Amino acid sequence: MKKNIEKILASAGLIVALVLIVILIVTAFGGIDQQEFDNKLVKGLIITLSILYLLLAITSLLLLFLAGDAVREITLRSEQGGSCKATLGVIRRLVKETFYGMEGVKTGKVALIVNEYGVKLKVSVRITDRDVFETETYLRTLLEEVFKGALGFRFHTIEFKIVSLQAKFKPDKEKVEEVVAEKVAEHDANYAVVPDMVEKTSAEGGEEVAEEAAPVAEVGEETAAAESDVPVAEGDGEDAPEQIPESASAQEEEENAEEGVSPAEADEYDEEEIKTEDEAEGPAAEKEQ
Repeated sequence: MKKNIEKILASAGLIVALVLIVILIVTAFGGIDQQEFDNKLVKGLIITLSILYLLLAITSLLLLFLAGDAVREITLRSEQGGSCKATLGVIRRLVKETFYGMEGVKTGKVALIVNEYGVKLKVSVRITDRDVFETETYLRTLLEEVFKGALGFRFHTIEFKIVSLQAKFKPDKEKVEEVVAEKVAEHDANYAVVPDMVEKTSAEGGEEVAEEAAPVAEVGEETAAAESDVPVAEGDGEDAPEQIPESASAQEEEENAEEGVSPAEADEYDEEEIKTEDEAEGPAAEKEQ
């Protein structure tokens, strides 16, 4: 069937392609003027032929690359003296008779597919109140025994397509509710632990920062107290006045008192000594120059 469809599609596509090629050649050699293509009928015809050719080409490629081919008969044995075949009707009847009267199983469409590996049997079934895996295994084993005993033929693959299902399995709602409650409780517990950990971590971090800041504050207070005890002189560098210790000035006053010299006379004496030293340094500096 598939091969016949491929032949029809290929023939139709070839005819459409030849029509388009003829129109193109006649137009190229001047047989059809450009003005004639302005007609809506001609444009519609060319567009229709192009779309038709595209659809035929795509369909042909899809059929060409399909993995399997549906057939209506299979070859059971092929020898030099002849061959033996079985039609799709025979296969369908055997399948229905095998499943007839089986509780919870009804047979639907039956098809034969030929591919590069062999013949595949496809059976559509409806299952009611049965376990799917157990039923599928039982049906496959049963069909293999039937076809081997009745026709002496073994299919490469037996494929079941479940078109309707009423499962035997019924969930235990109480058990499901218990599992859900456990998961919800676990989730709530985990969600409650996270904020507590964050608050605890923040509190511990604040205490550590406070403890680290306390020694720094104490060091700063000690430094400030030490700086406040040091006397500060006005001016900077050479302009700053020379600080005379109080003990030295008191000692000079005592010596002057013993010698009977008043403070005013002591100051005049010091000024005269300074002038004398300046006058002595003057000639020495001129000589050196």
